[in-house]
Amino acid sequence: MEIISPYDGEAHYSQQLTASGKKEWIGYRDHQSETCGDGPHVIVQVTTRPAPEQDIDALEQIHRDLVRQGFTDPEHFVDAGYITPESIDRAAGTHGVVLTGPVRADPKAREHPGFTKADFTPDWDARTLTCPRGVTSHPWKATRGDGHERLSVLFPKPACRVCEARQECTGTTDDRARHIILLPQPLQEIQTRVRREQDTLQWRQHYAIRAGCEATVSETIHAHGLRHCRYRGMAKTHVQHVLTAAGTNIIRLSGHFPPGTSPPRQPIQATLPNPD
Repeated sequence: MEIISPYDGEAHYSQQLTASGKKEWIGYRDHQSETCGDGPHVIVQVTTRPAPEQDIDALEQIHRDLVRQGFTDPEHFVDAGYITPESIDRAAGTHGVVLTGPVRADPKAREHPGFTKADFTPDWDARTLTCPRGVTSHPWKATRGDGHERLSVLFPKPACRVCEARQECTGTTDDRARHIILLPQPLQEIQTRVRREQDTLQWRQHYAIRAGCEATVSETIHAHGLRHCRYRGMAKTHVQHVLTAAGTNIIRLSGHFPPGTSPPRQPIQATLPNPD
């Protein structure tokens, strides 16, 4: 990465598309994790990364830190920038973290409203897919996509050409057969399951617990100046991010427990040492 600022050699340019348009900045990314149960919500983990690094690339460090801090078997609610079938599988297998968030929808569903990948039945032993009309594909072949292992599945042209659901399936009248890219079996099963679940009211109600995190982002930015870096270098910037989170927690705790009160505590049993 080239040097962008003559004052801070570690500060880099990045841009991000948001609902309100394109956001551009020079500096870093701050990732915050907060509690979302009963009682005051407090920020419990802060990670500072270079600005061009994608959100999902910080997830491994976030989970390592959460586990090191004593969070066992947590459920971590994240937005779409942090979640893929790979990250769900890695979080559970490596750190025991249940990662919950919206997996990207099937892009074919946007192109045409017909059959999506979830409508096809895989036979993992025979290495084939069967379409909703009962046609079985050729055995799939290993391929690569975005640097990761993928499975390329092609259906026979003669069967697709005469199929009454051709337009509904392929979205085209051209002389082409349906082509589908699968993930390896464990990841494909995660993707199919999460895509199905996230379309349900029950999943949306469960995920709604994350709604308050946007208020935390707004609070740390507008009330505490998070986006105005007072230091140079990522290490010192991380100190600012941690202090900002600590200040936010103090304000929240002071509002939840007024002066003269204290959080409830569990009684602690103690034993006196034996006298010498």
